[in-house]
Amino acid sequence: MKVKIIIGIGIVALVTTLFIVMKPKSFEDEMIEKLESVNTYILEGNMEILKGEETRSYGLEVGYKKSDNAFFKVALKDKDLNQEQIILRNDEGVFVVTPSLNQIFKFEGEWPMNTPKPYLLQTICDIMKQEDATMKKEKEGYLIEANVSYPGNDSFHHQQIYFDKDGKLEWLQIFNEDNVVELKIVFSKVEYNVEMDKEYFITPTVLENKASSNIIQEQDLPLYPVNVFSSQLSNVNAMQVNGKTKYILEYTGEKNFTVVQTITKEEKSTKTVIMPGEMIDVLDVIGFYDGNHLQAVYNQIEFSVYSDELSPDEMMKVIQSMQVAVMK
Repeated sequence: MKVKIIIGIGIVALVTTLFIVMKPKSFEDEMIEKLESVNTYILEGNMEILKGEETRSYGLEVGYKKSDNAFFKVALKDKDLNQEQIILRNDEGVFVVTPSLNQIFKFEGEWPMNTPKPYLLQTICDIMKQEDATMKKEKEGYLIEANVSYPGNDSFHHQQIYFDKDGKLEWLQIFNEDNVVELKIVFSKVEYNVEMDKEYFITPTVLENKASSNIIQEQDLPLYPVNVFSSQLSNVNAMQVNGKTKYILEYTGEKNFTVVQTITKEEKSTKTVIMPGEMIDVLDVIGFYDGNHLQAVYNQIEFSVYSDELSPDEMMKVIQSMQVAVMK
């Protein structure tokens, strides 16, 4: 009798094991496995960032090549300003290439893997692996949805990612807590494991002059931040430095800080600048943080925020909220 019971238990265990082994993988598992095995990829498409009633549209290109140092290239072209910015990671370091300024900024750091980026397959894969991620099969493809957290974009709450029936990434969108879309990317080109030369990731030494359509003029300055963290404007000053007018705004209160701003001018020849500190990028704005100072170029204006009390993310929020104000 005991023998029969043991044999029965063995058969059940064997059937269970075979069921687990032979059970077909879900689309989600297959996609995670596929994405994690990708050695190179190129993604192209259009990215829209919605801020209230304003929508900014960018041409997006992302390239990746697996190596000991993981090569990356992210190119964003602001369609309104006709302004392009490229971030490169290669054997020499990380570079921000800015043709409209004829400048290349070099810095140290772990970009882009230091924080999640919605346009990276690596981030998409991580989201799909979350415990709260759900997959819904639709007529023409598969919809993944999960809660998300993006440092520097704290209004992002949950995200949808859509693959077609063949597993090709088609679009993604990120919502705030009120279920309003704040970012959307529609991909026009998705290629995995393509042949890529190292030249694709090489930092240029000479930049092509690309004029931008600057919507902010000298007479519009100074701009004033909307996000002031309960502080009050206590002083406004202007000074001439090397032929440029620099506007200085001082805020005092709960958190003291100073904003310096000036219209940027293109360098006559391509210039490489080694930046101290770390790079902070929040999709359409790239800043450089060094101790109590954050510097960024936004809408062709160079901003610097100085504070011992604001965090780097808070400094970036100040810059992102700069507007032409009626108080002038």
